[in-house]
Amino acid sequence: MTFDVLIRGGRVLDPGQGIDGRLDIGIRDGRIAALGEDLGGAAASRVIDAGAPGRVVVPGLVDAHAHVAHGAITPGVGMEGCDPDEIGVRSGVTTVVDAGSVGVANVGVFPAYIQPNARTRVVCYLNIGSFAHTMPSFVDVHDFAEVDADAIARCVAANPGVVAGIKLRLVGPVAQSHGEDLVTRAKKVARQHGVPLMVHIGDRGATRRGDGDPRRLAEVTAFLLSNLDAGDILTHLCTPNAGGAGDTELLPLLRAARARGVVLDAALGRGNFGFAVARRQREAGLPPDTISTDLTAHGRDFHSLVECMAKFMAVGYTLPEVVRMTTSAAAAAIGLSGHIGAIAPDREADITILDVVEGDFRFEDTDGVEFTGRWGIAPAHTLRAGELFAPQWGPHPWGWLPS
Repeated sequence: MTFDVLIRGGRVLDPGQGIDGRLDIGIRDGRIAALGEDLGGAAASRVIDAGAPGRVVVPGLVDAHAHVAHGAITPGVGMEGCDPDEIGVRSGVTTVVDAGSVGVANVGVFPAYIQPNARTRVVCYLNIGSFAHTMPSFVDVHDFAEVDADAIARCVAANPGVVAGIKLRLVGPVAQSHGEDLVTRAKKVARQHGVPLMVHIGDRGATRRGDGDPRRLAEVTAFLLSNLDAGDILTHLCTPNAGGAGDTELLPLLRAARARGVVLDAALGRGNFGFAVARRQREAGLPPDTISTDLTAHGRDFHSLVECMAKFMAVGYTLPEVVRMTTSAAAAAIGLSGHIGAIAPDREADITILDVVEGDFRFEDTDGVEFTGRWGIAPAHTLRAGELFAPQWGPHPWGWLPS
């Protein structure tokens, strides 16, 4: 046997397939050609020794909620997106979902520029608001005229295969006063085009704007939880902000939503992760289905997907659990489980090699609450369709690991 790349002697951890053991992986023509206990006798153009202590080989990580509309938003005006490869293949992540950075006004930048030029696989969710993150306001929908179902239909028809989902942010005065109607309209659009609806809960700016009634926002979230369908995604599960799902009164609705097949996504970001909320949800038996970053250009120096995984290990989840949340579970959440999220023969060779480091690490949540964990995680190598990428320096001045 001959391979282009041979990954040798690593602990292969693929929770979606029940794999956890020392295996070699042979890659040929961008695909996984062999998976076995001893392929060391095979010839290979490149050999990667993955047997170092603490080193783990996992399916290519999937960030199911980030913002990578780099170049589509004017610097200094809107909420700028990250370079997809900076938070993708250079950060151990092989697939990134752009979660509604753009609306119909500028979604054409994805098939014309972002997707063809990214080495990372980029999946695009369309914002229900026509102008999305392009303007200074952090509110996506200022009035219902910006929810233009006809324009969205033309957009989908003119860009076949581009719009993989619809994104709604329940943020701002319209979301508070008419949130139920906003949810209903967004869901109708998503069902019309046969794609999932992803909904952001938690309005961090409500208090700052002076228009936030926590009771009213909780009512909208309760309506949302009762009306999401199987395959839809509730994002910012652990937000401590008004309108979040951290109240114990919402636990029955969360359980019922999950039982219907609704995906519960963590999406930490700078502004939507409460350590106490995450601990309560774990104790209540409501872990997130997926862990994602919600990274924007403003937040890319705050954390990475691997650090988000380490934060959930600090909450109390195991390494196999957080790997599942960022591989097989994330692939299923975005409808790509037949293509990504597993290390299996004939699959495209999307593989991440991680260093899991034991120590006394310090983390911080949205409200500035510090908490500690025993594990830090750093990317060592990324393979996207068999092509090898080295990690960049990392989000912190000192590199990848938390302080």
